Amino acid sequence: MIQSEFGSALRSLRSALGLSQLALANRLSSTQRHISFLETGRSQVTRGFLQRICAELTLSTDQRSRLFDASGMHNPFPERKLTGEEITEALDTIESRILKNWPFPAFALDKDWSILRANIGAQRLCSSFGITLEEGSNSLLTLVLSPQFLSAIQNWPEVSPGFYFRLMAAAEKDASVKNAFETAKAAGIFDDVPSYITSSKTAPLTSCAEMALPNGQILRMTPFIGGLATLLDVRLEQIEIEMMVPLNDATEQTLRQICEV
Repeated sequence: MIQSEFGSALRSLRSALGLSQLALANRLSSTQRHISFLETGRSQVTRGFLQRICAELTLSTDQRSRLFDASGMHNPFPERKLTGEEITEALDTIESRILKNWPFPAFALDKDWSILRANIGAQRLCSSFGITLEEGSNSLLTLVLSPQFLSAIQNWPEVSPGFYFRLMAAAEKDASVKNAFETAKAAGIFDDVPSYITSSKTAPLTSCAEMALPNGQILRMTPFIGGLATLLDVRLEQIEIEMMVPLNDATEQTLRQICEV
């Protein structure tokens, strides 16, 4: 049973990497026959060969973790609980060392776009639209697709393609994002995307959202997305840090005022 699970995991990994059995064998200095036997369960994976897979292929921590779990061997890359002490400490570090030092709105997001942490600028920007951020109970996806935010974005047809493709990529990794994405498409939120893609316009360098505050001021912003480097943890690898970047002086000044402590 364990080996059939590993065979399925190896086959899924090979498919994700776009490799044939022969190509994978060549990458690992093995044979197609050995790869075939591993995938069908006729051969058992050894710790040495599993180590070779993880060392020779460009894998995410999550992909390495799945292989070890399927092999039945000790998994050095377990997925820690989001509420666990180590992850909480890491999130506290992200909040105190990164988010609080960014002078504009910023969030730490889980893979399903749940807001795990938000700085004062993000809290106040959302508050200006009547939305209160509560740790762990808000979704950035829900906020962005809410009537308050959508009605505030003055150039949705221009920014929707960038958001559409970003959501499409996220939907492949998380079921809740996929459901929200499908619901948004069914509601017609992305109806402008096909015609915009096939228009005679040249896509801009970056997607700039023009958002009208309740007082009438227009913010021109774009998100910058990053994460911690050299990660060896599945949970932390899934966390994105999203920082809003002002694209003109007027927006910077307004955001600095919003973010002032």
